[in-house]
Amino acid sequence: MISARKLTVVYKRSGVVALRGVDLTIPGNTVTCILGPNASGKTTLLKAIAQVVDYSGVVEISGRDAKSVLRELRRILSYASVLEERELLGVTVLDVLVYSRYPVSKGFFTSREDVEKAREVAVKLGIEGLLGRRLGELSAGELQRVVLAAALAREPKALLLDEPDSHLDVLAKTWLSEFLREISSSVTVVLSTHDPLFASATCEYFVVLSRGGVVFAGSKSELLENAHILEEVYGVPFTSVSLGDYRVLIPLSSQTRRVELASRGEPSRRETSCSSSSTRGDH
Repeated sequence: MISARKLTVVYKRSGVVALRGVDLTIPGNTVTCILGPNASGKTTLLKAIAQVVDYSGVVEISGRDAKSVLRELRRILSYASVLEERELLGVTVLDVLVYSRYPVSKGFFTSREDVEKAREVAVKLGIEGLLGRRLGELSAGELQRVVLAAALAREPKALLLDEPDSHLDVLAKTWLSEFLREISSSVTVVLSTHDPLFASATCEYFVVLSRGGVVFAGSKSELLENAHILEEVYGVPFTSVSLGDYRVLIPLSSQTRRVELASRGEPSRRETSCSSSSTRGDH
């Protein structure tokens, strides 16, 4: 449903190249995760897809150039970020949800349908008790749910979420993971996160970024088989383990990694490096 060709973003003030020549295709009706360290381009990629930053190259939504269908895009695609919503700290939750329906509202003024849809999505996300409160009165976790509700209020076909799991406790993260998987049967979900455990418990498809470029794009099973890609990107070792019905990715300390390799009878990278150095020294 979403694709990019030669997508490049350069921030003019700083001259920083945030994305460079990105080519990718994100499958429809799945949960896709964008992984990568700080400054790898995760947020910029989401913003480019959402048409909120300038770029060169092509972004297509359902086979159509996103720049040529901006009005329609606002109806079918929602971009959500807690940082964006903090500008509205004095506004009530109900107002935010109603305002969010503007692209799909049937008139210039708020209708009964808009209010009803806002209340429906609030119930769905368990925030109906917050509707009368202002954003500035909410906890970080509550605000995160409101941001998600605002994105869903316009009933989008594609949902872009910038670190939706940040500031959430374990229970809330578990709920969010299940919720996103549930809605992905009818909504294409693309999210960024710093948490590989949350990502691998939630997402079916992965895009791994490093320094503005794509170093991996593929299914969860492919990434599980190639966890070394994350080690190269993050600079820490990763492994995959089974947790209940899921296989997930977790980072390891260097000591833990050496123990894991020793149990398999495999040399660590450090040992391999030392062995290679010794061999070179013999010649």
